[in-house]
Amino acid sequence: MKPQATSREAILTQCRAIVRRQGLSGISARGVAAAAGVATGTLYHYFPDKRALLMAVVADVWRDVFSLDGAPRDCADFCQYVDAIYTGARERLAAYPGFAQGHGLELVAMTGQEDEGRARMQAFLDGVGSQLQVALRRDPRVRPEALAGDLTPHRLASFVTRNVLAGLVLGQPTCSDLLAVLRAALY
Repeated sequence: MKPQATSREAILTQCRAIVRRQGLSGISARGVAAAAGVATGTLYHYFPDKRALLMAVVADVWRDVFSLDGAPRDCADFCQYVDAIYTGARERLAAYPGFAQGHGLELVAMTGQEDEGRARMQAFLDGVGSQLQVALRRDPRVRPEALAGDLTPHRLASFVTRNVLAGLVLGQPTCSDLLAVLRAALY
């Protein structure tokens, strides 16, 4: 028998394994409880309903995909940092076949809950954007006038985050177009 999961994180770890094998459609209260070695009631202690469980799983998978463990933390080149994030995310996303293309459809199918799902996704993307802003400030080659007026570091980070996410959802092998635009705008 599997060891009993006693935390939200342990349950989400089992959920990621299910998503790797079966996609988001494999997430069910009974299936997750069985995989985690807990009673269904224990699962509801952490997630009040399937919608809450599914949204937590989606956010957790994206956190795993965008894990910055492989990104060069002391990289002084913003474009190199963006490329490392994209490449790493694309490699980790390969472990979740169909996830990027399908997760939005799963959430939208739950009528009445779109706003909460969108808010959770935006909070996650804001975290990625914050890391990008740190990397942008580290790059000494960025022209000071490049980030003036309407193009603030926050707006640029949001732009980069959205484009990285779009590239991943579309299955683009690289973010070379984004990098070309960044080089032209920043240096």
